Amino acid sequence: MLGFALQAQTGGTGTINGRVRNEGTGEFLEGAEVRIVGTERVVTTQRDGSFAFAGVPVGRQQLRAFYTGLDVQETAVVVTAGQTAVVPLALNAAIYKLETFSVAGQREGNAAAITRQRTAENIKSVVSMDAYGNVADGNIGNFLQNLTGVAVTKEAGDIVGIGLRGAPPELNSVTLDGTRTAGATTGFSPQGDRAPLIDQVPSELIKEIEITKGNTPDQSADSLGGTVNLVTKSAFDFKQRVITYRLGINLNTYRDGNFLRDDHGWVDFGKYGPTAALTYLDTFGADRKWGVALSSSFSQTINTRDRVQMTRPNVDNLISTRARQLNDIDTRVRAGIAGKLEYRLDETLRIGLNASFNYYTFGGDRSDWDITSTNGVADYNRVSRAAIEAGSTPRNSANAAAGIAPGFTATYNELLHATIRNRTSSGKKLSQQSKFGLEAQKKWIDTLLVVKASYNPSNSRQKSYLFEARRTGGVGIGIDTSNDPTRPVYTQTYGATIGPGSDFNNYSGSNTRRILTDDYTFEDITNARADLQHTFNRFTFPVTLKTGVDYRSQYRWYTVFGPNWNLVGADGVAGLNPATGRNDDNIGSFVNPNYRYTLFNNSMMRRDHLDYRIAEDLFRTNPSYWVPSSATTLVRGVARRITEGVSSGYAQATVTVGKLNVLGGARLEHTAVKGTGSLSDPQAVTQSTTSVESSYQAWYPSIHLKYNLSSDFLLRASYSTSGARPAISALVPDTSVSYIADGRGLGRVTRSNPGLKPQNAQTYDFSAEYYIEPAGVVSAGVFRKDITDFLYRTTSIIGDGSNNGFDGRYEGFELTSTGNLGSALVEGIELNYSQQLRRLPKPFDGLSVFANYTRLRTEGSYAEGVAEL
Repeated sequence: MLGFALQAQTGGTGTINGRVRNEGTGEFLEGAEVRIVGTERVVTTQRDGSFAFAGVPVGRQQLRAFYTGLDVQETAVVVTAGQTAVVPLALNAAIYKLETFSVAGQREGNAAAITRQRTAENIKSVVSMDAYGNVADGNIGNFLQNLTGVAVTKEAGDIVGIGLRGAPPELNSVTLDGTRTAGATTGFSPQGDRAPLIDQVPSELIKEIEITKGNTPDQSADSLGGTVNLVTKSAFDFKQRVITYRLGINLNTYRDGNFLRDDHGWVDFGKYGPTAALTYLDTFGADRKWGVALSSSFSQTINTRDRVQMTRPNVDNLISTRARQLNDIDTRVRAGIAGKLEYRLDETLRIGLNASFNYYTFGGDRSDWDITSTNGVADYNRVSRAAIEAGSTPRNSANAAAGIAPGFTATYNELLHATIRNRTSSGKKLSQQSKFGLEAQKKWIDTLLVVKASYNPSNSRQKSYLFEARRTGGVGIGIDTSNDPTRPVYTQTYGATIGPGSDFNNYSGSNTRRILTDDYTFEDITNARADLQHTFNRFTFPVTLKTGVDYRSQYRWYTVFGPNWNLVGADGVAGLNPATGRNDDNIGSFVNPNYRYTLFNNSMMRRDHLDYRIAEDLFRTNPSYWVPSSATTLVRGVARRITEGVSSGYAQATVTVGKLNVLGGARLEHTAVKGTGSLSDPQAVTQSTTSVESSYQAWYPSIHLKYNLSSDFLLRASYSTSGARPAISALVPDTSVSYIADGRGLGRVTRSNPGLKPQNAQTYDFSAEYYIEPAGVVSAGVFRKDITDFLYRTTSIIGDGSNNGFDGRYEGFELTSTGNLGSALVEGIELNYSQQLRRLPKPFDGLSVFANYTRLRTEGSYAEGVAEL
């Protein structure tokens, strides 16, 4: 090594640069390893296959190039003082000598992804979109669910979010070419409001997926479990024009026969939905310096979901107080168009523009039969069984209201004096997302500057209609789970029939409601960043320094509106009119005679289905039959607004000494939040607004080690830090008040906490990876994640006096809020195997296999103590 350094000082130096390509396909290779034989100097090629060595001693040097799935090649080059030697390298393998290019496309995608994972300086999984064939329904979540450490969140049969290493979707980051995307949402969601909308990202223009388990300083730190980066295709990735297309039909196969639904799609094919996609990539112009990539897609699907829901409030006996049946028919439409225009001024300068537009609709029809009872075991000595069946309220031994019959077992219990809600609803959610980006890249021999900027607006609107009729008492329901706990058998045990043909005069008009939901959200994210990397070649081993700055502004504006009306009929009285002795609400007229389906292909308890469309017709033709449920229900809520600005800077260094590669550094993130919310009190006609500002900053250090035991076997260890910011809704200064009419308290106040800080994690990783030629990997890893400032709900009683936080109001009310109060631990094991079976006889030589396993242990510490999460 010392001789190498002295030679560089006394004999003069020159430069070597070049590009590495696949000789069989003509594609330039990213991530190929190029080494000067006999030295510690090694580089990996850029996306366009380029590499460069500066300060190389004059004389004859030997280069060795390696890329997964291809043969190693060595090439001699003569370096002249002050000159640049250009060395084009073309790697080959036996497969290209025996087969045509057409059979190699998918294999190259897999090999490229494995190579990028192999040469990565931190723990990262890289998977080509070619690895698992076409993505079902164009939903990229159907692809991600196959990867190690990934768990999915489903809604109505579709994957809508992904969790990493036990962290839910809202605590992870999904980026597009390294930039976080906006995701305006409305209505109910099974995940938090920071969760990326993974199901709304078309997959056609995605080249590969990177999953980072341990963040490096040049990555945003806002990911507790990890970061998923979607890398888009570039025309410069391919030697010649590429055109791909897909045509097909999506078919729902679960439910027998046809089913009734509203027309929420673009086309009405019943159970069937069309799917199509087209992608075009090409270079053109003088010396083919221009590149264009275009992609478009459309997919419509219809999913049915049959679901039972039970509530078990008692931890000791797990007896359910609920027997609910939900019948959903959901129509989704995904459409997107994207384009990328790139220009290479020369081999050192490249600029690009990109734009995309995504369109997503979700239309849902639901028939909901919800039967509940009061928690507590009835004492027949207090209220006899006969009296209960006659309509009296059951009581327990302490004379409190009850709803569970005595004599229950682990597999059977009976709900007494049950409340029945018969609901029908239909709604539609429309989401649109655009992205406009600019990128410039300038290379020198040992320096790289990358500048990016993007603007990403999105909006979402949900409008839905619900009609509900309710009756209380006079009915018993048995719940039998002896055969299958996921398919309970519900039977009526006493009372007038609630099955088909039931008497809806037993339903109370005061509890028959029409509910409208009209919510709207706008969100945009503006991002700008610059990264500068320089490699020092004055040492006996290469040292690379990288630094950069990043600014992201996220703005969200949203409003919710949920007015509801009670049905009173022509006489203006809900239910039975004492003056006439009649009930003219005629709830039975809202029954849909054509809807007889019950869950699990008609295997559950049968009933009458109400039809919200009949209620809507009556609301339009006879609005006097409906009255607002309260004075405030028709008042649209105050719009909430929040702006979050994150300013970041980082510095990191990479050193390679022999077989050991070390990357270390730190990132500083400063966060400033401005929010406007409201205080909502149903006894106040108007809502007051309030605004707050807060800020905080944090350091995020990390260090990553990689040791090459051999060319095929490497070990990794890392320590990294990260933090997940609280939900947007938790930072908006909102307070809502509810009054309790049952005598169990004065009321409840729910208040957000704009002062919440991120949940922070320290992650320790160890892994071993063995790479199988021509394109395969076996890996095993363990990790530990220590989480602090864990978010936890708090409950207290509001005190008296003007300093109680509410100017003396709401004394004695229960206050619920959120704080950074707890800690958590996540430990896990990850095993992974994937390989292309190239040695099999045709036509099976195109097959590949994969398998992975993840096991987690979680634990949380709260005010009450330690428990599993």
